[in-house]
Amino acid sequence: MSTIITVKKAIIDLLKADTTLQGLLTKDSNGNWPVYHSLVQHKIHKPCITIEDITGTGEISALDDSYDGSKRYEWNSAVIQIDSWSSKHADERDQIAVAVQKCLLKNRSAQSFFVQEHSVAVLDEPNVKPPLWRKSLRYRVFDTQEVSTS
Repeated sequence: MSTIITVKKAIIDLLKADTTLQGLLTKDSNGNWPVYHSLVQHKIHKPCITIEDITGTGEISALDDSYDGSKRYEWNSAVIQIDSWSSKHADERDQIAVAVQKCLLKNRSAQSFFVQEHSVAVLDEPNVKPPLWRKSLRYRVFDTQEVSTS
């Protein structure tokens, strides 16, 4: 992987394919599972999940981080925020957030990226009409990129 967009797309694809999340979400008006890249401007279907890279771009943590004897790799890192949204109640939001965490954990070996422990922030807006229930999970995400040895 070479860009943060590729990492976000891999996370979106992983979450859309998760049967537990599919059971908690309903398809949007386009017939898609509502797992959205945060930059897509449209009316958000709720309940849903949004994904955003809050660092803007990936960071190269160090040069020549890894060498397997034939190829050299660099580790890129970024912070990805995954929000679970509900307009019904906080329990629905929490069920979606737990399912996101389990999905990333259970698919660890199939991923082309690695995630560290997450931080959690509750960003509810109960005073708007209709109320919005939102939980934000932030993960430091790592992926590798092969680099030239010359």
